[in-house]
Amino acid sequence: MMRDREDPGQWHGAHIVDEQELSFSSDGQAKKRARKRQNIVFTVMALLVIAVLTGAVLVFNGTLKLGGEPTAAQSPTPSETKIENAKCPAVNFKYQKPGDVEIRVLNTTDISGLASDTAKALEERGFKISSLTSGWKSLAGTTGAVIAGPDGYAQAFTVQRQVPGTVFIYDEKKWGSRVDLALGEKYEGLEKERKLDTSDGKLVCAK
Repeated sequence: MMRDREDPGQWHGAHIVDEQELSFSSDGQAKKRARKRQNIVFTVMALLVIAVLTGAVLVFNGTLKLGGEPTAAQSPTPSETKIENAKCPAVNFKYQKPGDVEIRVLNTTDISGLASDTAKALEERGFKISSLTSGWKSLAGTTGAVIAGPDGYAQAFTVQRQVPGTVFIYDEKKWGSRVDLALGEKYEGLEKERKLDTSDGKLVCAK
C-alpha cells in the first residue's frame, strides 16, 4: 500500500508558517502600532485645544490677566493683619526690602526732572521703578503722597519712610502691591540713608 503524500505545509503535525503568512502578520502589527500612534497624537491635540479654550475663557472673564498688572501668583501675599480702617490702618507694618517694592513716580508740579531725578535716587537704593508720569495736580502744593491699594500697605509704609513729609492715600481700586509716589513742590529729597528708620511702624495718613 502506497504511503499518503505528506502535506508540504506540515512538519511532524505542526503547521509551517510561510513567507506570505509572516508578511501578513507583520503588516497587522505595523497597522496596530500606527493606530496607537494616531490615538496618542489625537489625544494630545484634544488636550491642547481644551487648554487653549479654557485659557481664552479665563482671559475673557477677567480671571486670568495677561501683561499689565501682575497676576495673583506674582503679587506679594497680602498682609494677614486684620485691617479695620482701610483708609488709615492703626497697625504696625514691617519695612520691606527695596527690591520687593515697585514704584510709579508722578510729578504733580511743573518742576522739570522732579520725577526722573527721584526715580533715579530710589533705583540707586534698590527700589524697582515701573514708570514716570504726571498727575494728582491737587497735591502740587504739598510734599507729596504715597498712594496704594489694599495689598500695598507695607510697600507704601516703606516708601513713606524714604520720603519724609508724604502722606498715605488709600485707593481701593488700585490693584496689586505697586505704589504710586506723587511728588509736590515742598518735596526736598529722600531721607538720608544714615537716618533711615527701618523699624516697624504705622502709616502717616492724609487728614
